[in-house]
Amino acid sequence: MNTSNTTNRYGSMSIALHWLMFLLIVAVYACIDLREYYPKGSYTRDALKMWHFMLGLSVFVLVWLRLVLIINGQTPQILPAPPMWQKL
Repeated sequence: MNTSNTTNRYGSMSIALHWLMFLLIVAVYACIDLREYYPKGSYTRDALKMWHFMLGLSVFVLVWLRLVLIINGQTPQILPAPPMWQKL
């Protein structure tokens, strides 16, 4: 299993970051959505709000990490090649 990207496929690091971000985004959404079921001022409601902020900051950091990895690394080719208007 290759950790870095090649011209044929994404590496395990990129795949792991992708799914970690997916799970974190689901958790961020769940925290803010579940918050509605608890009364204002309750500990659980405040804890869910805090988790929403902390998980959101984690997603923010991971987005920048993924951007750095994409800029400094290579990405697999798209097969078949997309039309010119999609490349723009």
